[in-house]
Amino acid sequence: MGQVVSDAVVQEQAAGNGGIIKNGREILLQAFNWESHKHNWWSNLEGRVADIAKSGFTSVWLPPPTQSLSPEGYLPQNLYSLDSCYGSLQQLNSLIQNMNDHNIRAMADVVINHRVGTTKGSTGMYNRYDGIPISWDEHAVTSCSGGKGNKSTGDNFDGVPNIDHTQPFVRKDIIEWLIWLRETIGFQDFRFDFTKGAVMLQSL
Repeated sequence: MGQVVSDAVVQEQAAGNGGIIKNGREILLQAFNWESHKHNWWSNLEGRVADIAKSGFTSVWLPPPTQSLSPEGYLPQNLYSLDSCYGSLQQLNSLIQNMNDHNIRAMADVVINHRVGTTKGSTGMYNRYDGIPISWDEHAVTSCSGGKGNKSTGDNFDGVPNIDHTQPFVRKDIIEWLIWLRETIGFQDFRFDFTKGAVMLQSL
């Protein structure tokens, strides 16, 4: 279950360039499947960008770009590491630049409901994030998934620490990371994974 988010400024700019978003003329391509990580995906996809543009697609939904304990990208750990099973940061940068050159918007699949820790906390769960950027402790994890944060206000994603988005420091860090993905990496849109759990979307 996901949600696509584009800000008002981007919508106005798109409207001025033919109304791609505002007037509903966007055509979104989901450019991956559950096996894509096995096929050097960023480089593989870059070779198809021209054909994607010729086919009329205006936006491409890409898989989660962050380092993850699952090869598909849905068990993120170091959010600022974009070397993943889909390819390197350099390959991702090249792909997004090629998409920009062909007027295709890059959409990142963003997983912020849960995050796998690097070290064990007091309960024996991996719910601390020592040694990596956004180095939260157990207070960033909901109490119902083994942390010291508040009780979850949404559904739980079982088996991994669920992030407590009621914490101001969590919201601050996630928003800064999303801005980095847009302004530094070049993603223009986001699709949020498991939105029925991540209540932070209410404050974006």
